[in-house]
Amino acid sequence: MKQSILQEIHDFSLFGEHTDRFEYIASGKDGDVYTRDNYVVKVFKDDGKSRDDGMKLHLLERSIYFPQVHAYTNDFMVSERVFGETFYELDGHNKDIRKQYETQINQAVIDAQNAGLYAFDLHNHNIMLTNDGEVRIVDVGRFSLEVDTLQLGFFKSLFGSSHRRHRKHKRRHHHSSSNHHYRRHSSSSRRHHHRHSHSSSYSSYSS
Repeated sequence: MKQSILQEIHDFSLFGEHTDRFEYIASGKDGDVYTRDNYVVKVFKDDGKSRDDGMKLHLLERSIYFPQVHAYTNDFMVSERVFGETFYELDGHNKDIRKQYETQINQAVIDAQNAGLYAFDLHNHNIMLTNDGEVRIVDVGRFSLEVDTLQLGFFKSLFGSSHRRHRKHKRRHHHSSSNHHYRRHSSSSRRHHHRHSHSSSYSSYSS
């Protein structure tokens, strides 16, 4: 990830600069989600309770079932973009598709447990099927940690622990509903201890 893009995302998230380069995707309980090229940027709300999403994804970096995180702080997180559709978009509230991919979902839960995380709140809105036919858990905001600590990523050393000041970018909620839930995220090669024949992808953080 280029330093120039990191700086651009930092300025957008904290100060509302470069708004024309970011596309609004969705809003959730804990933050607003945007895309920039092959990256997804989640800007946490000041009162958000899941501002440790980036640290959780860092713990899950060896699993192919979760998006790769590139940078994270208390204010925002940058992760890979995964292209695909949520289970909800494919199957509504039905459980048929969950049964079809039960093995992969169960393995994702095991991977989380091995990383010290306990997966719950897994529903059809935060599970995606990528364009390559792979399962991705796209929201780990409600995963619980064994130890409730927040470790900042390498952005802290780059920019310091600054507080958000006067964010000027506006929430653009007029986009079509088809964009809700981190759709469309790219895949990248991932390291995994039981790598099967899957590729990799990712998608949504708006819990």
